[in-house]
Amino acid sequence: MSNIQPLEGVVEAMLLKKMAKAVLCLGLLGMITAPAVAGAATPVKIYVDYKEVKIPPGDQGAYIDGGRTYVPLRVVAENLGALVEWRQDTRQVIITTKGNSSYAVPGRTARNTTDIEIVINGAALHIPISYGKPRITAAGRTVIPLRVVGEALGCEVNWVDSTRVVEIKSPAYKLLEDLAAFRSNLRLLDGRVVNSAELPAMGEEAFSTAQMQEFQKFRELLSKYDHEIKLPDGSIIKMADVTIMGKAVATADQLKSWLAKETPRIAEKMRREYGREMIPIPDLAELYIRIGAEYGVRGDLAFAQAIKETGYFQFTGSVKPMQNNYCGLWATGQPLTGQESLNGADPSGVSLQPGLHGATFASPEIGVEAHIQHLYAYATKAPLPPGKTLYDPRFNLVQRGSAQKWVELNARWAVPGTTYGQSIIQDYWLKALL
Repeated sequence: MSNIQPLEGVVEAMLLKKMAKAVLCLGLLGMITAPAVAGAATPVKIYVDYKEVKIPPGDQGAYIDGGRTYVPLRVVAENLGALVEWRQDTRQVIITTKGNSSYAVPGRTARNTTDIEIVINGAALHIPISYGKPRITAAGRTVIPLRVVGEALGCEVNWVDSTRVVEIKSPAYKLLEDLAAFRSNLRLLDGRVVNSAELPAMGEEAFSTAQMQEFQKFRELLSKYDHEIKLPDGSIIKMADVTIMGKAVATADQLKSWLAKETPRIAEKMRREYGREMIPIPDLAELYIRIGAEYGVRGDLAFAQAIKETGYFQFTGSVKPMQNNYCGLWATGQPLTGQESLNGADPSGVSLQPGLHGATFASPEIGVEAHIQHLYAYATKAPLPPGKTLYDPRFNLVQRGSAQKWVELNARWAVPGTTYGQSIIQDYWLKALL
């Protein structure tokens, strides 16, 4: 274990927009195995988040000497947005990151020392001898070994020996890259919906400090779910590739068997948490499989979504069982006035009744079909299949074709719904396949 004192931890690094990205992370360079050079400092190229750090001609660049990497303070200041001050009387380098101006500068315990001390946000860094010491070069520039700071920020560093290039991923970039791997829709604080795969190209600069903090929460939530899932036939597919359109994998009998196994647990939960008996689970599995196939929608996954939305058909939310509304259509948190438009849906099959939350469907079969139609609206821009009657009153309000994968329903069907699609797949559907 190192005796280094971290800045404020990695979390603070994420909150400080410039701090997390910039060349302060170059400290990890001291960890890279590079050949020592006798008699001369060896220049290296540095890429932070795949962007080269440019050093003006004639200025002091980063270099490796004696197997350690040194970086000029000016580079730190310009790339971090940090304030850097040199105090000659105490031989201290005072670094104050952006947004942190209230820290007092500690005095040195041994003022007569010739060593240079680094102070970041009011805290002195205690650097082991093996890390190397800050120094002043022949050009009069102060350079510092930043391995200690890089460790505190958790940068990822790779050394490319053939080109003498150091590739660094800052914690902020690594966060965006981790989120990108989920290829999942996210709702930003400003209301925009983006697919996480787009985040690295957008870059940290595109987001506020508060948004970067929110991204950390997103990563924690998404990390609970697997990137890959194994199907009964042994094939492995990526969670993000599971489409809304397609053939069902689970049969109606499998779905029924799964619910039968869950029934005792749900009955106990209803008595314990809600003080009432369990509502008998309606026999809808075959309807979902059949109607889903008619639209080319995966009926087994739609059924799993209905389980999630209704709490195993116990309707513990605002929608009532008699509404035959299995996916919360038009349940927005506000009761209906009865004056809302059906938007072309057949009034003989669906109604919007004042005082209720969500649409009311004339039969279970129509309720299932409306659910399938809503998924169809998200997954494709195609018109309804020939001969089909529109029962979904929000079909024409959906951005058609905006969610072809289940994880793309995140932040659209459910808000914020950060793990909505993942939960449908892993918490419900996969259990029916076991």
